[in-house]
Amino acid sequence: MRSSGTYEIRTYGCQMNMHDSERLAGLLEEAGYRRAAAGATPDVVVFNTCAVRENADNRLYGNLGQLLPVKNAHPGLQIAVGGCLAQKDRELITARAPWVDVVFGTHNIAALPVLLERARVQREAQVEIAESLERFPSVLPARRESAYSAWVATQWAATTPARSVSCRACAAVKRTAGPVTCSPRSGRWSPTARSRSRCSART
Repeated sequence: MRSSGTYEIRTYGCQMNMHDSERLAGLLEEAGYRRAAAGATPDVVVFNTCAVRENADNRLYGNLGQLLPVKNAHPGLQIAVGGCLAQKDRELITARAPWVDVVFGTHNIAALPVLLERARVQREAQVEIAESLERFPSVLPARRESAYSAWVATQWAATTPARSVSCRACAAVKRTAGPVTCSPRSGRWSPTARSRSRCSART
């Protein structure tokens, strides 16, 4: 593993993505990275994407295009794309933006440090999308923005009530996040429980 290096995480979308970005930061720091200083060019840029918000794909590919000259000027820079849009688009991301080094989905965020190292050593893009949740994100290491508050997930993915089957947001989240998974700490989920889910945070 790389013993040093800096990172920057760009988060789009809902509160659940903010929760995941805290975990991505924790994973990178556990692997030896540190947060890049403001205005500095990082060694790793991670996009945590949304598939629901309007023009989400155009925003991602526009930002990836802006990073191409930066990467040309800094050949060691690695770019990773995760989140719902990555889960949906998969290999299409590296087809449209071949300078991307890593694509990972909503179910395997813990794999990011390993994928970055593999891409660096093998010098080719790593696209790894899991079809089911490998580890509940809240048990992963986290780097929090506040010492007094935290994003905590008690439920993963979305439930779609019969009356809102046509909800576009719920349908998109079901495709990318998969079936509901409950926190191992909560043990069960109740429809009346106040919990942060990808659906409730976005609609």
